[in-house]
Amino acid sequence: MSSTYKIIKYLIDIGPVIIIPGLLLFIGFFSTRNVLRNLKNCLYIFLGMVGVSLLLTIFINFFKPLTNTILINSLKDYAIIDTGWMLTEIVSLSSPILLYIILAVMSLNLLMLLFRFTRTINIDLWSYWSFLLAGSIIYIIIEVQWIGVLIAVIAAAITFTLSDIYAHHIESYYGIKGISNAQAHIICWAPLSHIVNAILNKIPFIKRIHLFYDEIQYKLGFFFEPMIFGFFVGFVIGLITRYRTLMLNIGPDLLYACLSGLRLSIIMILLPRFVNLLMKGLIPAIDDLKSLIRRRVTRRTIYIGLDSIVLVGHPSVIGLSVIVIPLTIYLSTLLPGNNVLPSADLVMIPFLIIWAVTLSRGDLFRSFISSMLTIPIVLWITTDMGQFFTNYLVKYEFGLVEGYSGVSSISASSNIFFWILLQIIKPIINLFA
Repeated sequence: MSSTYKIIKYLIDIGPVIIIPGLLLFIGFFSTRNVLRNLKNCLYIFLGMVGVSLLLTIFINFFKPLTNTILINSLKDYAIIDTGWMLTEIVSLSSPILLYIILAVMSLNLLMLLFRFTRTINIDLWSYWSFLLAGSIIYIIIEVQWIGVLIAVIAAAITFTLSDIYAHHIESYYGIKGISNAQAHIICWAPLSHIVNAILNKIPFIKRIHLFYDEIQYKLGFFFEPMIFGFFVGFVIGLITRYRTLMLNIGPDLLYACLSGLRLSIIMILLPRFVNLLMKGLIPAIDDLKSLIRRRVTRRTIYIGLDSIVLVGHPSVIGLSVIVIPLTIYLSTLLPGNNVLPSADLVMIPFLIIWAVTLSRGDLFRSFISSMLTIPIVLWITTDMGQFFTNYLVKYEFGLVEGYSGVSSISASSNIFFWILLQIIKPIINLFA
């Protein structure tokens, strides 16, 4: 299994930025005769995804001074630290059933397509880490291989089904035809946003309140341009960060606020351009792949399962993230039952609110409400999963983070359906404890 482990780890390490354009480039040799156009499309996809990934990292780092200010002024004593992807990768790759899970999930995808239980072909091999994580957690607890594989398969079946149900919303809002979001830890939040919108539609006064991103941009015009909006919000965030010394050191603090506004302004300008570059290659590449499927496989409508990175750079998602990211830290200081400090996985926040934005069609009022329900649930689940992750690291003699008695991961804990499944089978797990 050592060679299998190395291959799987390599695929996870290189990430979707290389895997998706690489797979589309390979498939393109069969889907189109125009090799140069295929190469150009995949190059656009690669450059777009690299740009979006880099800017997202810079975007999250932009909020660090503000989050530090919030934490300094809080009396909250966190027991658990969010260690992010490092912990997720360690646990995902820690069981001997990795190959079995991958083969089982791929077989499930093919069988569901064959028997018309799904229309999604998941070509995003990197997103398989969420199924590996689910199976590995169960195996680590009870050390029964087939149960670990079964849980991973159930998680995959739920993911493919939800991907189908909500795929048409991607086309109607983002304008990308023929793709679905087959990522377990992202698509699992679509039903919550769906329910929120359904409830809001039933409340007499509330159902008429709408704050669509595009409408606001149209009405405010110049003042809601990404450059101006980014500078204004960044300037305000800079002032809040330095509020304690503002009256004593007004010159340098105002300069800091201006530089903060400039940084966010640059991010807000560049991010949509990299998204456009990504779409410039992705849309024709997907069209070629769908054409190949129609010619050689089936005329039935098929969705291509892709990573959420193709959606996260949308201006409405980033605009909402500007509000939700600092609020996530603030909520973590107030939320009863939360013991985890969101840290390394703050970059997950824009991804977690994708479906809040998508299902409200960019309505900032409704997507904000959905986000404010999603974030507390994620924090509670991350806190609950902290005991497992901490016990695992202690058992295998990994070091804990100094100053904290436990560790957890938002990305590893954000699949709500797996967490619910885990609670259901806990009586069985206790028999093996």
